[in-house]
Amino acid sequence: MAGIRRDRDHIYIIGDRGVGVFLIKMSPIRIVRIPDKEVRRFGKENNCDGYAAVAALCWRVIADHRAANGDGKPLEPENIVGIASLAEAGAELSNLEFSFGTNMSASAIEAIRGRNRSLKMALCYLTQRTGNNLQDAVLLDDSNADDFAC
Repeated sequence: MAGIRRDRDHIYIIGDRGVGVFLIKMSPIRIVRIPDKEVRRFGKENNCDGYAAVAALCWRVIADHRAANGDGKPLEPENIVGIASLAEAGAELSNLEFSFGTNMSASAIEAIRGRNRSLKMALCYLTQRTGNNLQDAVLLDDSNADDFAC
């Protein structure tokens, strides 16, 4: 799987039906949410699957950027339709190493974090009710996991 070039801003696009589409830019972090209601409105007004259309629009931005930098070709109109069809069918369109999605409450995360010692810090930060919205976490090993208190 192709990686993201490290000399450019990392931009991630995540679409989750019923939740919305998130555009995340790192360094500095910027998070934009297109709410589910807006995606559905867009789809209704354009007589299409809103998520599929937004996925194709986002992929076009990426492809056009790559083309402008000599890293590929821009998308032709038929390719945009193909991307929208793949997204509508539920295909994963990504050049990330992995992506996961689930529904899990904060209380469920709090209940399992003790059994996930390496991720304990990340899971604690994920469920914090105060403090910074963005925190860096380290992976803990057995020797230092107990030293970190939530």
